[in-house]
Amino acid sequence: MDLLETDLAIANAACAMIGEDPIQSFDDDDGGNSAAGLLYGMVVDFNLGLQPSGFQFAREMRQLSRIDGATAFTGYDHVFDIPAPYTGTPVFLTDDPSDPDRRYNRFILTNGKIHASDDPLYAMVKFRAAPSLWTATFKRATITALAAEMAYSLASDRNTRTELQQTAYGSASENFRGGQMRTALSEDGFSNPPRPMGTSQNPLEQAWRG
Repeated sequence: MDLLETDLAIANAACAMIGEDPIQSFDDDDGGNSAAGLLYGMVVDFNLGLQPSGFQFAREMRQLSRIDGATAFTGYDHVFDIPAPYTGTPVFLTDDPSDPDRRYNRFILTNGKIHASDDPLYAMVKFRAAPSLWTATFKRATITALAAEMAYSLASDRNTRTELQQTAYGSASENFRGGQMRTALSEDGFSNPPRPMGTSQNPLEQAWRG
């Protein structure tokens, strides 16, 4: 039984929703469908981006990699790489990964590099997680959203596309955060609670604490 744990399984679940035959791969040279692969990547990355702090299953703490010999023209001492693969910009930086509330703010992000004077540093980064890690609610919303795009791309069915998009995301006024996606975001909110604002580096707080 297919448990929807692969990229191809998610795509074929979307095909099944609109009555299309399953695809064998995302590679045209292998008798597959590269267009479906492009749609899959577009929809998944968009849906992951709807949670600014990153879905809990698609983010992790990584140590930044200092680039030896690199000169930080911004005046900081070091230049760091963000370890790949990742999507978007880091959710936050910290110099103490053991403290979930600690934030590091003395840096500049430029041209995909981190400039800072402290080492080591760590970043919470977002990445495209495998479907086996997705929650059931995110998986359902993503399959529906992908089916909507496939309905128009494969079958030129604009009406079905509109209906499925509304099911996945709700009305236009909900800014893609309604429908099934609202359930996915709500579930993630319980497992990924907000943290207090990081103020430990604020000079006023430091002076107050002595």
